[in-house]
Amino acid sequence: MSDHAAVPPTNASPTGDPAVDAIVARAAQAATRPTQEHNPLYAGLADALQEELDADPDADPDAGLPDGTA
Repeated sequence: MSDHAAVPPTNASPTGDPAVDAIVARAAQAATRPTQEHNPLYAGLADALQEELDADPDADPDAGLPDGTA
C-alpha cells in the first residue's frame, strides 16, 4: 500500500470532443470516493463513453428538446 494519496490528473489532454472530455473528467471522482464505489463509477463511465462514441456524429445534440436547451 502506498503512503501517497491519489491525486486526480489536472493536465489531461482534451480529446477534441467536449462530451467525451466531460465523461473522462468524471473519472477524477474516484480519488475522493471509497474504494467500494469505484466499480460502479467506472462502469457508469464506460457505459457513458460507449454511448457517446456510438452516437451519430452528425446528429443534432439538441434534437428532441423542445426549446433547444440542455
